[in-house]
Amino acid sequence: MSHEEIASWEMLLFISGGLSYFWVTGILQSFLPLSQRSMAFAQHKRTDSKSPEIFNAFLLLLSFSLALAMLMLLIFNYTAAHVTAPKIPFPGLLIIYFVLSNSSSLIEHIYLIQNRPLHIFWYGVISTILQILGVCIPIMLGMGLEYAVWGLIVVSAMRFLFLMYLLYLHAEFKLSMPFILNNLYVGYPIMFSALLSGSSQYIDSLIATIVFDPSRFTVFRYGCKELPFVIMMTSGLHNALLPAFSIKKNIPDILADIKRRSLRQMHVLFPLSMIIMFFSKVLYGRFFFTPDYYRSADVFMVYQLLIVSRVLFPHTILIGLKKTRILMWAAIVQLALNIPISFLFTIKYGVVGIALGTGLVHILEKYFLLWYNYKKLGIAPQQYTPIKWYIIYTVLITIVFRVIDTRLFYIQ
Repeated sequence: MSHEEIASWEMLLFISGGLSYFWVTGILQSFLPLSQRSMAFAQHKRTDSKSPEIFNAFLLLLSFSLALAMLMLLIFNYTAAHVTAPKIPFPGLLIIYFVLSNSSSLIEHIYLIQNRPLHIFWYGVISTILQILGVCIPIMLGMGLEYAVWGLIVVSAMRFLFLMYLLYLHAEFKLSMPFILNNLYVGYPIMFSALLSGSSQYIDSLIATIVFDPSRFTVFRYGCKELPFVIMMTSGLHNALLPAFSIKKNIPDILADIKRRSLRQMHVLFPLSMIIMFFSKVLYGRFFFTPDYYRSADVFMVYQLLIVSRVLFPHTILIGLKKTRILMWAAIVQLALNIPISFLFTIKYGVVGIALGTGLVHILEKYFLLWYNYKKLGIAPQQYTPIKWYIIYTVLITIVFRVIDTRLFYIQ
């Protein structure tokens, strides 16, 4: 693929993700604490153990997808009539992919509330393999970027059809406006939180488009990536713990479970992240890209420091207890700090400065939520965080970062 095609591909994924990640996150994360024994269905007699909550969550996702798809269509038609407007790659295909992919996000959560981790694992493996094949095969056959996007759409359509099958098996098709409104009430602060600060890549990419030219923006975009398994495992643990709040499980037991399972993740994620940091130059300069992208490796290495905030779970407790408004206010403060600090750091550190600013404010946000849980809810950090191991691993990964950053030791 040419640099122009790579830029178009990145722009397509950036638009699709940027317009959906916040409300998908808000709907699904607020759905999990409500997914069982919802008061909206307290007087309702369930049929064959099927869940009306699942059906109403699907309606929310589909409604948001279709509404934003219509808005995107109007915007694309408007911008197409203006010569100076930026060109959107494959707008029609983008809208189709947008609707299919966002609704399908419910699949993992259906398995989650049914406590079927193996189903989640195999669905993720098969879905990822199909997506890679759907995108790579057209490119390898020289069919161009458009057919790669069609491959992505075909896989998304397969996922959507599979979701329809799961709804047939596990959902009761009963509309409940009280449940939908409650889901939105609990979820809207999470939506705003995610919109403002929940995804560092989208906020940082927006800053990068303002500060850097297209070539440097591409270098930044390829570097501003956290390790997928870090995000998947920490997000998976966060989501897996939320249904426990729905069935009124004893809170001290939930806190102990968070502490035990987060420690298990620390023992895996911190060592792997440190090892990959040492090999970041090799990965970017030889295996995945060309030596032109060595600077992307520096950005990538800084983003791995976000694991220091990822393995903390004060937000899980707040969402589980439906105390979500503080998440929105914390995100507003984080954004207010992130943007000026990132702009300031770019003056001295260039493309790496945005990553440094983001890492700093993300860590400060999690520490603030730890303090809030202690002061307002009476839940001390040590009740759900393995403090000793957390400090040890934080110091170790900081040392590794400094060793590589000062070029004392790294592999190239």
